[in-house]
This record gives sequence, C-alpha cells and structure tokens, in this order.
Amino acid sequence: MAAKTKKDPAARRAREAARRASAAERIGPRPIRTPRPRTLYNLNPPGLYYQEWDEPTGTDEEVMNKVIEAFGADSGEATTMRLMLEYRHIYGPHIPFAAAGHLDLILRDTDLAASLAESAGSPTDDVRKSLHSLHAQGMLLVRDDGALWMTVPPGTPYSAAGGQWAFVEQKVAAPA
Repeated sequence: MAAKTKKDPAARRAREAARRASAAERIGPRPIRTPRPRTLYNLNPPGLYYQEWDEPTGTDEEVMNKVIEAFGADSGEATTMRLMLEYRHIYGPHIPFAAAGHLDLILRDTDLAASLAESAGSPTDDVRKSLHSLHAQGMLLVRDDGALWMTVPPGTPYSAAGGQWAFVEQKVAAPA
C-alpha cells in the first residue's frame, strides 16, 4: 500500500491566492456600493404618518424620572413614554410615533399578529417586535389611508426606478 503524501497548506494557500488574483484580473474590481441608511428616519419614507418624528433626549431613566415626577408613575403620560422608549430601542433616536402607534393598532385590531404567530410558532409579542423591526428597516410602511404595506426601500436592488419607494403588497387594510 502506497503512503499518502502530506499536503502542504502553505502551497495550497498560495494556489488559492493566485486563483483569486487571476479571477479579479478577468472580472475586474468589485463595484463600490453606496452605504444604505441605517434607520427609517434616514430613508425618508413618504406619507402623512412619517412627517413628525419624536426624539426623546436623555437616557431612558432620565426621561422616565422627569415624566414620573411631573405626572406620576401610573399616569397616561408615563405609559406613553414607556411605549416611546420601547420604540426608541427598535427605531433608533428618531421615532415615527404616529406610524409605530398605528402599527400597534393594526396588530391589536386585526388578525395579522395572531396568524403570523400561529404560522411561525412564536408568541404574539415576538411577532409584534419582529413587525416593528421590519417597519424600522423600511420593509413595512403605513400608507396615508392607514393600510399596512410591504415595501422595498430606495437604494436597494428591487426599489422602484429613480430611487423611489416600491409598494409591493398590501398586507392589511386599515382597521375600521
């Protein structure tokens, strides 16, 4: 039986580097990609729900302490601020409060969250957070009529011509 020859890892790496260099010569350099904006605010979504952006300043504790001192821990203002701070963790420093709140109304008043939770086998709260995350990335938007649409943000391979938003499919009509 013949002995196996030991393979030289350094020679293998050298051959692979030469192969990559040869391919890069034939194909050319990779095109420079424009960085995609990271937040929904930077994507500048169209519509009435995205005209006003809330920006709570300070840490979560500082903001909550101010509201609790002014209105009390069980007040409606404190509840609203807790929700806004939760949104800040999802949407970043600029919060489309009207759109995010309307998304919560859609999830509460339609069967979208329940059907997605059932098909994914996830708790409804996880589905809610996932949908808000998709909204924060611009993959879902609320149109002016209150309907929720699946969208393609500008600057992506499938966005509309001229760098516009592409509204792909209505997921849920506006709740009545």
